[in-house]
Amino acid sequence: METETLTLKPVRKEELNKLAELYLKAYEGLESYAYTHPSDALAYMEWLYRRDPEGFLVLKDGERPVGFVAADANWFSKRARKRVGAVHELVVDPSYRGRGLGKMLLKKALEYFKSKGLDEAELWVGDENERAISLYRKEGFKEEGRYNYWVRMVKKL
Repeated sequence: METETLTLKPVRKEELNKLAELYLKAYEGLESYAYTHPSDALAYMEWLYRRDPEGFLVLKDGERPVGFVAADANWFSKRARKRVGAVHELVVDPSYRGRGLGKMLLKKALEYFKSKGLDEAELWVGDENERAISLYRKEGFKEEGRYNYWVRMVKKL
């Protein structure tokens, strides 16, 4: 893969269908943590877009979306009892994994939160999503609780 062809830009509303397809592909094997019906995945993409369009970024190889991060700087965390940056979704096309793209997307989300004056980021990840949990730990996130099969992870910014 030529990394020169990769671009990172804010998501446009007309791209949400393609992102829903990518989301479904990326969650193959982890369906218990995801929406599995195409219409539900699209509704979720629309919700992410409405939450914080400025923090919803898509990574493209040419015109093809190969990853995205939904970073929400408007989230009020009931656990933290304050506004925090929430990483609602971090997705990389399975054929593009292992190239540092998830790490790069996560770092962009954290930079975005800092630019909005936030001092903490949080996310929830499925307890068997070992690849994601490993990435988050390497990037300084710490486990701060669990709910059912979800792990809450936080990082001071």
